[in-house]
Amino acid sequence: MKATDTFRNPQFGHNCAQAVANKYRELYSDKNIVSTYSPYVGGRAPGGLCGALFAAKEALPEHAEKIEEEFIKLCGAVTCRDIKTQNKTPCTVCVDTADKLVEKYSKGK
Repeated sequence: MKATDTFRNPQFGHNCAQAVANKYRELYSDKNIVSTYSPYVGGRAPGGLCGALFAAKEALPEHAEKIEEEFIKLCGAVTCRDIKTQNKTPCTVCVDTADKLVEKYSKGK
C-alpha cells in the first residue's frame, strides 16, 4: 500500500502527514500516529512545512536533511504555502514524494 492510498480516502480520512506516518508507523516511537499527526495539515506543521515532509523527516531524523533536499528538488519547496502558491505542486505529489523518500532512506532499518 502506498501512502497516497489512505490520503483523503474517506475510508481512512488521513491528511498528508497522517498518510505518510501511518504507512511507516513502525519507525515512530509514538504509535498513536493518526491522532498525533492530525494537526499537521495545510501548513500547520512546525515552520509551515508540508505535513508529508514533516512526517517523513520525523520518521527518519537521521536522514532529515537529505530527505528535505530531495523533496525540494522534486516538489519545489518545503512549506505548504510555497508548494501550493509558487510551485502549484498537488498535495498527492507531495505525499507520494515523501513516501518514496522514507522508503529509500529506511532500507536496511
